[in-house]
Formats: sequence, C-alpha cells, structure tokens
Amino acid sequence: MAPAATPTTTTLRCALSRVASASASASASASASASASSSSAAKTKRKATDTAPSAAPNKGSSEPSIHSDVNADANGTAAAAPTPAKKPRKKLVLDSDSPSAPKSPDTTADPSLPNNTQMPASLSYDRPSASGSVRITSWNITSLKSSKSKGMMRYIQAEDANIVVLSETKVNDQKGYAGLAILSKIKPLKAVYGLPGLNHHDTKGRIVTLKFENSFLVGTYAVNAGEGLKTMATKQAWNAAFALYLAELDAQKPVIWCGDLNIVQDQRDLAAASKKWNKSPGYTAIKCDAHCELLQGTATPTSQPLVDVWRQKHPDAIGHYTFYGWRGFCRSKGIGWHLDSFILSERIASKALECKI
Repeated sequence: MAPAATPTTTTLRCALSRVASASASASASASASASASSSSAAKTKRKATDTAPSAAPNKGSSEPSIHSDVNADANGTAAAAPTPAKKPRKKLVLDSDSPSAPKSPDTTADPSLPNNTQMPASLSYDRPSASGSVRITSWNITSLKSSKSKGMMRYIQAEDANIVVLSETKVNDQKGYAGLAILSKIKPLKAVYGLPGLNHHDTKGRIVTLKFENSFLVGTYAVNAGEGLKTMATKQAWNAAFALYLAELDAQKPVIWCGDLNIVQDQRDLAAASKKWNKSPGYTAIKCDAHCELLQGTATPTSQPLVDVWRQKHPDAIGHYTFYGWRGFCRSKGIGWHLDSFILSERIASKALECKI
C-alpha cells in the first residue's frame, strides 16, 4: 500500500517518570475541541513525555480533556509586571573564542537520519519499561484544517499518548493568532490561558498551563522575532514575562515546558548555522542569551535551573531537526531547525525515561 502524504516536519517524544497525577476526564474548554480530536497533521514537530506516576490515571475514561487558548481576548488583561534586578549570569558562548557568532564549521544532517520524507506504511512506538509512566507528545501542526489530509491521526492513534500538545492550531480567524491546544486523558486541577504580565492580545493564544497535583505542564507556541527581526521588541517582552512566570510556577512545584520554542540553542541545532547567525529569527544573540539564562536559572532573581531533556540525553547529536522549510526540498536535503523541545525543572530531570524526535 502506498504511504500517505508526508507531513512537513518531524516529531519528538520524551519519557519521564510521572509527576502529573490525576483522574481522566472528557470535558472540553474551547470551541476547538471537536476538530482537535478528529484532525490529522500537516506539520509535526516534537513529541514528548512519558512520566512515572505519583498516582495512576483513572482508566474509566479514554476520552481526552481539551484545553485550548484560541481566543486571547476572552482571557482579560493582566497588569504589567515590574522589572526585577537580575542575578549575575553567564553569557551564552557559542565558540571558545567568541561570545557571539559561531566559528565552527557548519554542520549538516547525517544522511542516515530518518528525515521522514515519506509517511511510513505502518507505525509503532516502544513503551518505556517503567510501570505507570506517562507519555506526553508535542506537535506543531501548522493548522487543524490543513492537517486533516496529512495523516496526523495515524501518529496519534499509534502512539496513544496520555497528553498531546498541539501548537499553531490556527482556529481563530484573526490574523496572527497562533492557537495552542492540549488534549489530556489525565484531568488537571486547573487550566490557565495566557501569560501574566502581557496583554492577552499579545499572546495570541500561544500558551496554556495545566496544573496537576505534583507539577505544571506549560505548552507554548513561542513568539518569534519575525522576518528581518522586525518584532524583536515583542519577543523580548515575551521573554521577560515568560521568565517571571516560569519562576513563579517552579517555586510552587516542578514544571514541564514543551512545544514550539522558536529558538535554537546553538549551532548543533540548525543547518548552515554561521550564515543564519543574527539574521534568522530563531538564531540571534538576544534570543540565545535569553534562552541560556532560562536554562541556567539566572533569568530572574528567583529562577531555578532548567534542563533540555532531549539535549541532555543526546549531547553530541547533530542534524536532528524538528522543522523543515517547504521551499527547496529542505527535508530531503536535511536542511532543518531544532525549534521544539521539552524543558524540565532540574529537580525532576532525572525522571525523564526517554526523549526522542
């Protein structure tokens, strides 16, 4: 049988010992619920987490809860947060003798890597051996509407994740609205939409937080700096507000942050890195330094260290990308970006059982 249509990006999985506990639910929190549970995907990015539980999910229901921030206007407006004094921090150094532009040779994708040029005829996923682990997957789907003909439901059904994070759903007709939805078989204690410290119009449906008994799950489709870096000021405002928000959550309980981060960490995470430095929206000194501060725990006075669990488990990997442009046969040529990830509070990073693209 011929394979189905090829999605335009790849996916990532990560497995953790479960820190999100709860019972199953079938409630819907947004108008996107019907299409979210029945559509397939145009563009898949990273899949993520299996977690080992503090409490097993209720098996009485297989229907997911759907938590979607598609109308930022419905969330109200938060007051601007004051800018705190920063702790001393390390600058992101991309090369041993330069604090800015990388000078190492450009890295290219390993031709043996599965670049997903065709949808496989059959799908199967291994489960971690840890009993009661929870799997969370994250996909950038470009839009729910366009995903219907791209075969995403085959992936979702084959993997049977406990939680699915869908970014860039684009179910709002207003120009520029991104949309973020989370489908969960584990009932959260609370769902929060938007980002404190920013006008909710500015977040454009880019963030949803689920509060569980022992953790927070934060799904994002992060703000980009735009073509020609024209919206860098908006990106910097997002970075500042998001750093404060993560620090506030992490002070209460561990955080699992996943989705489309719209940032590459260093030159290992994109093809032809030196040509794109300070020119491409996801790869600038300002953005890389801000991301480095988040990971180091120096972004705010109360920030704690965070861990990119994919990079922790694959420290030397090169050419493993989660996004490929549609121009110029980028996927088949291995010209991609590693824009999506799972970032965990350092104190629970050891619970990660696996993290795969």
